[in-house]
Amino acid sequence: MNKKLSVSLMCLSVMAAFPAVAQVSSGIEGLEEIVVTARKRQESLQEVPIAISVMGANDLKNKGVFSTSDLNNSMPGLNVTSSYGESQPNFTLRGIGVGTEYNSNAASPNGIYVDEVYQSMRASHGQQLFDLEQIEVLKGPQGTLYGRNTTGGAINFITVKPTMGDEASGHLTAGIGNYGRNNVMGAMDFTPIPGTLGIRIAGTWVDSDPWLVNRMPRGISKSNPSLTNDQLSGNVAEGVSPGGEESWGLRFSANLVTDSSEFMFKAYSSSSLGGQGTPQNQGVGDTISMARTAVGFYYNTDFFSQAVVDAMPPAFSAKANGIGDSELFTDSNGTAKIDTDGVVFNANFDLTENLSLVSITGYDETYFGLLPFIDCDGTPYAICAIGYESESESFNQDIRLDYKGDNFNMIVGAYFGTDEIITNNRPHFFGFLSDVVKAAGYPDDYFNPGGMGAGLFPDALQADGVVSALSLITPLNGTQNYTQVRDSVAIYGEGTYDFSEALSLTVGMRYTQDDFEYKDALTTMYDGTGAPRLVVVSGYENEATGNKYVIGESPGVLTPLSQKDDSSQVTGRVIVDYKMSEDVMVFASYSKGYRGGTYNGLAFQSAKQVYFVAPETNNVYELGLKSRLLDNRMQLNASLFFNDYTGKQEQLLDATATTFLVNLDAEVTGFEADMIFKATDTLTLNAAISLLDSEFTDGACPDGPLTGPVPQDGQCLNTAAGNVSVAGNPLPYTPEVTANIGFDWEMAQVANGVVMLAADAAFSDQYHFDTFGDYSYSKGDVDASTIAKTDFKKGNPSYWVANARLTYMAEGYSVSAWVKNLTDKFYYGNGINVEGSYDSAFLVRTQPRTFGVEATFEF
Repeated sequence: MNKKLSVSLMCLSVMAAFPAVAQVSSGIEGLEEIVVTARKRQESLQEVPIAISVMGANDLKNKGVFSTSDLNNSMPGLNVTSSYGESQPNFTLRGIGVGTEYNSNAASPNGIYVDEVYQSMRASHGQQLFDLEQIEVLKGPQGTLYGRNTTGGAINFITVKPTMGDEASGHLTAGIGNYGRNNVMGAMDFTPIPGTLGIRIAGTWVDSDPWLVNRMPRGISKSNPSLTNDQLSGNVAEGVSPGGEESWGLRFSANLVTDSSEFMFKAYSSSSLGGQGTPQNQGVGDTISMARTAVGFYYNTDFFSQAVVDAMPPAFSAKANGIGDSELFTDSNGTAKIDTDGVVFNANFDLTENLSLVSITGYDETYFGLLPFIDCDGTPYAICAIGYESESESFNQDIRLDYKGDNFNMIVGAYFGTDEIITNNRPHFFGFLSDVVKAAGYPDDYFNPGGMGAGLFPDALQADGVVSALSLITPLNGTQNYTQVRDSVAIYGEGTYDFSEALSLTVGMRYTQDDFEYKDALTTMYDGTGAPRLVVVSGYENEATGNKYVIGESPGVLTPLSQKDDSSQVTGRVIVDYKMSEDVMVFASYSKGYRGGTYNGLAFQSAKQVYFVAPETNNVYELGLKSRLLDNRMQLNASLFFNDYTGKQEQLLDATATTFLVNLDAEVTGFEADMIFKATDTLTLNAAISLLDSEFTDGACPDGPLTGPVPQDGQCLNTAAGNVSVAGNPLPYTPEVTANIGFDWEMAQVANGVVMLAADAAFSDQYHFDTFGDYSYSKGDVDASTIAKTDFKKGNPSYWVANARLTYMAEGYSVSAWVKNLTDKFYYGNGINVEGSYDSAFLVRTQPRTFGVEATFEF
């Protein structure tokens, strides 16, 4: 770490000295100014002493950014992954992210905002990106001005405002691509009262076919146990497999401007789903409905024991052994469905020449479902399948005063936010046993959760009325229900004082109070008739039965499990910035961010899994440089930072599939630099690099038993492998090196238009999926095709991905051809280790090469 820190300091010093000799005049027109709203007011990017990456509308188009998942590796230090394909993306910024935590109730340590309104439910983050003015990524804790205080950073999606011109205007884009892709996107502006009232309507629609093939035989049932009757015909249904998309989004905006005020109202609605549906037999005779999905699951037989594959019927085994990189072999696929509706009302009043009042109000509803089931064991057998379903309501109110003086600026405000998430999951285990039970002559209402179920529900199996574990056990089909409510209140203030034209000091502080309630928690298991037989998680407890309730046998009145807790924190930042010249600024800062506590959203095996997980904090120390060089033709920005991360919330998946949330300490040291260079009037180059050194900090395991819900002692946790310390492990989804290069080139004038070529490439170093693995090996090359076989603990291999776009633009229209993942690079975006549970692992591969053409008409 010391060597890397020294190299980073040397790089920053050279960059700071470079401007003194780099002001060379030329006849080339300089770069345009980039305006951001990172400090809740419009400012030049180069005058804001915060590390910020920005992508404007043209950047988004040229890089092929259609959804939030496309932002992966689009800028230094940003990694976007998901356990569910493009659904519920996980943003990791400078090593700070949710890691392996995939519960729908978990808040992201990186705040996501749309037009300044906080998006509480992570499923809503997987949105369609259309009609955007720009995306601003603020790096480092945002513990002062931003609602729902964050430890990693903030990502602001800023939509296009209505124009206030005299005439109506708009544009329409239509395109086609491989994998049956069709897309339409457009926007129109109306001005009922020119200069006073503007209205904008924008929308998008995308439809595409699957790019993954499920080779699971269609007809595995008790009437066809030997896989005969022409059942080895390939896909679950002809041409229907995971990886397709069907989504749409609509947005209505109205902007009213008076002499001393401005009002903005927005209403939006969006939906994301797969496509065609067809029935599939899961396990033996258990038919489910499978709609086309946007989920992108990928399973390879290398992930589960080869002995398991060899033990299958011959035709089955041959089919499993023959799958390729874009194929899977799984007994169930889930439908990813996300619906989001919301409204935003912003008001800005000029109280005096120097003082304004701003109000930001937002309300949204989100539905998230992975239904009816997804395969959670990674094998072709019906061992584990879970249907996820959550609904969320969220309200956010931010009100602030903004003062702008000659040498002093200040913002003070208050924030209130509340969200409620209602979850109804459906965990199913050992479905393959249903035919065994029937063949033995047991009635449909026979119920025995013993045997293998004892490992899943250790606190719920020793009671009168439960059949002996020595008898034939049954499948365990259940429901998990709970509601989580979070209320957050904050007051904040930040001021900047200019000691001179060169030297400024910024001080900000925020007090946050969070209240949490986890309530109405019940996990119930049912027999073959659908009758409830066992409640595993509830408010019922005694010494004899632990945390369970056997229906019809246990005394007392069943009550749901409910808990409450709260936390508070003072956060803020101090920044000193110095302008070395009109075009060069250096800054030093300290900032502290806070992520509120939470509850384990996958607590369906025991009430012991339900407990309050403490908040996390991140103290960051940073040195930065911002500069415009070479007669304003080059923009060069850089940062050197150190994260002191306390209580990072991480999800532990134990060998019995039991999940817990724990708090761990970590450190991240990093260096970032990005450059934009206008080489000629027709050619602009860009490049960026991020260097990260991350690790969970010291913590040797003590002798003897550990205590606590997990149990845990600092960095040491008790797992099926015994007491394990994660000290020294890298943070998940945190590559040591990422880099971006690209260019925008106006190649030639043709007729009345211009031909333009935009291309970019991104590099990601090897990174790890699992916080709790043994990473004591020497780092080496990783082959994506052998990760599951021998290299899962080595993580995702390093890779390059390239994109390109060729456009002919003339007055009133343009035609483009584009390609993403130009070299058809095969790599994974997400991985979960379930070797302890199913002798397998779970990976989500990213999209293969896609390409298409589109035309845009302006009017």
